[in-house]
Amino acid sequence: METSSIALFGRGHELAEAEATLTSVSTGAPHVLLLGGDAGIGKSSVVAALEEMAADHGFRSLVGHCLDIDNGAPLQAVREALRPAVAASTTNDLAPVSRRLAEFLLSGLPDAVHSPGSLVDDLCLMVGELASESPLVFVLEDMHWAHRSTQDFAVALSRTMKGSVCLVLTYRSDELIRRHPFRRALVEIARSPGARRIELSALDSDSLSDIVELRTGRRDAVLSASLLTRSEGNPLYAEELLEAREGALPGPLNDLLLARVDALSGPTRDLLRLASVNGSRINASLLARVAGVDDDALDACLREALDANVLRVVGEHVDFRHGLMREAVYDDLLPGERTRAHARTAETLQHIVGEQPGLVELGVLAYHWYAAHELPAAYTASERAGLAARTYGAPEAIVHLERALELYDSVASTDVGRRTAKTDLLRLLAEACREHFEHERADQFINEALNLAAEETDPLAASRVFASYVALGMELPGQPSHGEAVERAVVAAEGQPTEELANALSVQASWHLRQEQMASAIASAERSIQVAAAVPVPVIEVTSLQHRGFAHAAFGMFDAALEDFETATRTAQRCGRAGAAAWSEIGRALTFINGVDPDRGRALAEEFRTRFKERGMVDLAVGAGTLLVHSYVLAGRLDEADRLLSVLVDEGMAPIQITWTGPQSRMLLLQGKTPAALGVQRQRMEQISSVASLPNWFDVLDYVEVLVANDLIEEALVVARRYATTWQHSDSPLAQGGIACTAFLTIQAAERAGRPRDDDLFAQADDLLARAEAVLPEAALATWEGSHTLIARARRAELLGEPSVHAWRRSWEASTTVGAGHALLARLGLVGALLVAGEREEPRLLLPQLWADARSMGALGVATRVENLALRHRIALPAHMHAPSPLDVLTPREREVLDVLVTGATNRVIAERLFISEKTVSVHVTNLLAKLGVANRGEAAALARELASAG
Repeated sequence: METSSIALFGRGHELAEAEATLTSVSTGAPHVLLLGGDAGIGKSSVVAALEEMAADHGFRSLVGHCLDIDNGAPLQAVREALRPAVAASTTNDLAPVSRRLAEFLLSGLPDAVHSPGSLVDDLCLMVGELASESPLVFVLEDMHWAHRSTQDFAVALSRTMKGSVCLVLTYRSDELIRRHPFRRALVEIARSPGARRIELSALDSDSLSDIVELRTGRRDAVLSASLLTRSEGNPLYAEELLEAREGALPGPLNDLLLARVDALSGPTRDLLRLASVNGSRINASLLARVAGVDDDALDACLREALDANVLRVVGEHVDFRHGLMREAVYDDLLPGERTRAHARTAETLQHIVGEQPGLVELGVLAYHWYAAHELPAAYTASERAGLAARTYGAPEAIVHLERALELYDSVASTDVGRRTAKTDLLRLLAEACREHFEHERADQFINEALNLAAEETDPLAASRVFASYVALGMELPGQPSHGEAVERAVVAAEGQPTEELANALSVQASWHLRQEQMASAIASAERSIQVAAAVPVPVIEVTSLQHRGFAHAAFGMFDAALEDFETATRTAQRCGRAGAAAWSEIGRALTFINGVDPDRGRALAEEFRTRFKERGMVDLAVGAGTLLVHSYVLAGRLDEADRLLSVLVDEGMAPIQITWTGPQSRMLLLQGKTPAALGVQRQRMEQISSVASLPNWFDVLDYVEVLVANDLIEEALVVARRYATTWQHSDSPLAQGGIACTAFLTIQAAERAGRPRDDDLFAQADDLLARAEAVLPEAALATWEGSHTLIARARRAELLGEPSVHAWRRSWEASTTVGAGHALLARLGLVGALLVAGEREEPRLLLPQLWADARSMGALGVATRVENLALRHRIALPAHMHAPSPLDVLTPREREVLDVLVTGATNRVIAERLFISEKTVSVHVTNLLAKLGVANRGEAAALARELASAG
C-alpha cells in the first residue's frame, strides 16, 4: 500500500495482516486486533491506514480515544466513538436499548433507567445493532490510558460481538508494567475468539533510508546509519531528529519535542501551555475562554501549531500530535504556573456549564480543582462525579468518591453547602469496591462507616450503613454481628415507607435465608415488597420477590416459588433492570432443573446462557452455565458436564469458583476421582467460610460424601455433628431432610470403620427427619433436594436393622424423575437392600444394568462399587470392556495444556502458546493432575510420554 506517511514505512507486513483481518470480518467472522508498540512507534498511523482500507471494503469506522487526563468519566472513549452514530440517527431508527442509551451518549447525564453494571451490556448491544446495518471497525486508541469502565467494555465486547465487527485496540507496550490496570484486561481480550496481536517493532535501516530520502530528496547512507543509531528505529524520534537543526547534538527526546514548540510565536506557545493542562485533546472553545482570545486569534495560533506539526487534526478534533508532545509542554510548566492554569481552566469550565454539569464535565472539574488545590470546589465536583458514576455502577466511582473522602475533613460544610454524609461516602465506596472485586478495601471502608454510624444523628443514614454492612457479606472483628446489624437497620428506618426501610427489610430477608430461617425470610420479604411498592422502589421489590421465591422453594412450595420468580422478572423488565430480571430467570430455571421439569429447566438454562453471552453479561452467563453443568450431572451426562466446565474455565470462571465447584465435586465423585473431589471441596468450604453465612445444606452433604469417599471418617463426623446441631433451628424441611441424610451417611461410614454409634448425632438426625417428613409436600419428594429426605429414611432403616427395600425403592423412583445420573446411587442402595433381604432374582437383573449404565455415563466410581457388590454376592457381570487410556478423562483443552506441559514449559509459556491466561492454565493443570492421579507436573509429563510411547 502506497502512502506518504513516514510512520508507515516498513509496515507492509502489519498492514497486510490487518487487511486479511478485514477480509475475514467481511464474511461475518468477528475479530479483535490488538495493536501494541512503544510510544511514537506509529500505532495511530497504522490505524489511520486501517480506516482507509476499511472504507474501501465498505466498512463503517467508529473511533474513540482514551485521554491522558484523569477526569474519571465512565466510558468516555466509547461515548466518543458511538456518539456520531447516535447523533446521525433519529429516535425511531434505534432499537429500544439504543434509544435508552441515546441520552447517555449525547449528554452523559445519569439516567435512572440503568442499574449498576447494565450500561456496558447495553453499549455492546448497540455495537451489535450498528454492525447488523453494515460491517463495522470499532477503534479504541491508547487503552493504556483507559479507565476501568472502558476496559470492562472492551473485554465484554471482545467476548460477545457477532457478525462483521472488527474491534481494534491500541496501547503502548512500554507503559504496561506488571501492575498496570490494563494488563489483566489485555490477557482476557487476547484469548477471545478471533483475537490477533500485532506488536509494532522498530523500523529497520532500509525503512529509515526511505524516510531520509523522502525528507531530504537523496539517499544518504551515513545519515541513515546515524539516524538508526540515535532513534533506535522509532519513527517519531527519527522525525524529530531530522527536524533538529543541522549539526545539532542529539539531546533527550523531551528537548527535541520542546525545540519544535519553542520555534513557535509567543502567543501560540502560551496557548499550548494552557492547553497542556487539559490533556492531549484540544477543547477549542474552552481554551479560547481560558486564554481570553477571540476566535480569529485562536484559529491563527492553532493553524501555526498545525503547520509546525505540533498539533494534528483527528476527525472533528484537534489534538497534540502525540501524547509525548503534550507531556513535554506540561512538564515544562513551573509548579505555580500549573496551579494557576488548572484554576483558570476550572473556573472557566464552571462558568460555562453552570450548576448542572454533565458526567464528563463533573470529572474534568474534579480533576482541575484538585490540581489547583481549590479544596471546597474539588470536594463538591468529586462527590457529584462519584455519585453520578455510581448511578451507572461504573468503577470510576471509586476514584471520585475516594477523593471526596480524602478531602472531607479538610473542607468545612459551610464552604460546600449540603453534602453527602461521610458514612454514606464510606458505604458507597465499600459497595463499589466489592462490586469490582476489591474486597479488602471494601471491608476497610465499611468498617470506618460502622465506626461513625454510632455518632450518626440521621437514623436513615445509620440504617443505610448497617444494611450495607450485612449485604456485603463479611462480619468484621469488633463490629456487631450481622443479626444485630440488620435489626438496627430495620429499627432505624421504621416509620413512614422509605427506600431505606424497604432495603433494610430486603437485606433482613436475605440474612434470614443465609441463616436457614425461611418463615422469617418470607415475612421480611413480604414487608419489603409492600414498602417498596408504596415508595416505589421497583429494584428492591424485585430483589425481595427473589428472596421470597427461594424461601418458598426451601419449603418445597415450588409453584409459589416459580410465581415469585416470574413476578420478579416482569417487574424488573418493566423498570429496565436487565440484570435483576436475569437472576430471577436463573432462579426459575434452577427450580425446574431440580425436579419440577428438568428438561424444561435445561432448555431455559441453555437459552439464558446464549442470551447472557450475547449481551456480555459474563457473571450471569457463568451462572447459567453452572446450572447446565448441574443439570448434566443429574442427567448422567458427565462428559458434557466436564467439557462445559472446561469451557467455563476458559471463559473466566476461576474468580468465582464457588458457584461451580458443587456440581464439579459431584461429577468427580461419580467418576470415582475421589482425591480430586476432595481438593475441590476443601477449596469450596474455605470460600464459603469466608462469608458470614451458613453453607447450603447440600454443600455440607457434598463435603461429607467426599470425606467419606476418601476414608476421612473422623473429619466427616466433626462436620456432621457441627451442622446437625446448627440446623436444629432451621425451619426448611428440605434442609432438615438433607442434613439428616448427611448425618445418617456419616454414622454408617463410622460404623463400617468399626467406630461405636454416635447416639447424640443419631438423635439429632432422627429429629430433623421427623420434622421434615411432617410438613414436606409429597410432590417435593420427587425433586433433587426432596429425594434426600427419602434416602435419609432408607439409611435410618438400615442403621436400625429394619427392612429398607421399600424406602430405597421410593428414593430410586423419586430420583429417576430428576435424572438418571442422580438415580444411580439410589439404585445401588436398592440393590444392596434387596440382597440384604435375601432376594437375588431382582438384583441379578438390576446389577448388570446398573453397571452398564454407570459405565456408559462415565460414572466409574459407581461402576466400581457395583463390581464390588456383585463380587461379594457372586453375581456375574458382562465381560469388562477394554480399559480406556487414562488420558481419555481429560477435556480437549486439558489435553492441549498437557501436550505443551510435556515439553517442560512453564505456565507462562503454556499461556502464550495457547493464547490463554496464566490463571486459566493453572486451573487446567490442577484439574489434569487430579484426573490423572499424579502428584506433580513431572509425573504427568512422564505418564503422557509413557502412554505416547506405548501407543
